[in-house]
Amino acid sequence: MVPILSLAEHLLARGRRLRSAGFFREARKPLEKMLARTNPASAVSAETQAMLAEMSLRRGKYTRAVRQLEAALKLLPSCPHFLFLMGKALERRKARVTATQGEMERAAAHYLACLENDPNHIDARTALGRLRLRQGLVEEGVSILRHAYQTHPDRYESFLALYRGLRLAKAREEARSLLNEARFRFAGDLRLGMLLGRLEFNRAVRKQRKQSAEEARVLPFLRIADPVPQPDQSPSRPTRMFIRLDPPGQPSIPFAMRKNTRRKSS
Repeated sequence: MVPILSLAEHLLARGRRLRSAGFFREARKPLEKMLARTNPASAVSAETQAMLAEMSLRRGKYTRAVRQLEAALKLLPSCPHFLFLMGKALERRKARVTATQGEMERAAAHYLACLENDPNHIDARTALGRLRLRQGLVEEGVSILRHAYQTHPDRYESFLALYRGLRLAKAREEARSLLNEARFRFAGDLRLGMLLGRLEFNRAVRKQRKQSAEEARVLPFLRIADPVPQPDQSPSRPTRMFIRLDPPGQPSIPFAMRKNTRRKSS
């Protein structure tokens, strides 16, 4: 027998495929049609509302995401994923305006409720630690982030959140040891390479600011990756770094004009 797929299941499957491919605007249409054709009190309706809210978060529609998650939590109030998304939506919505302590506590309450139902939800624990740092509760935030990193040491997001929390808490020795540990744990990770490059650039900026105005400064974008070797040096292994001072060049002729020039000359 050929399996018969209902219209609601077909629309839900199509919305999932489009969402996984990154077509959030196109995925909304089949999911909203599915909501209009199913029982609003079913678990499938709650899952659909959560999927729509997740796509609204990705598009920056935080107020819409809050409304969709409220509808999903009415059906499944103890779902850890729904609670985490609600805290995320509340936090990001209040980040655009001046949030009061009570409004931020509402987002923290959803993170805590998520952790009560699922203590191993690492995203909620990391988000709660970052939120405590925003609230000014640095010690509590660092403690939460330290616990998140100890339980998931191979997760880069946990390391980055703890590293920023330690720097905010001015625990420089612990932050330096954590960064040295990350050099081995996340070796080859492009995100760590970007972080190390940013730290090196900020260190160079601070060093230049301490110099006097009369001293010459070398801007970082003038340094070249392949230094020009001196005549007494090996071309493959130069020992000194030089600044390349190229003369102003002539603008190149567009390809279409070069093609017409060749035709006329021939």
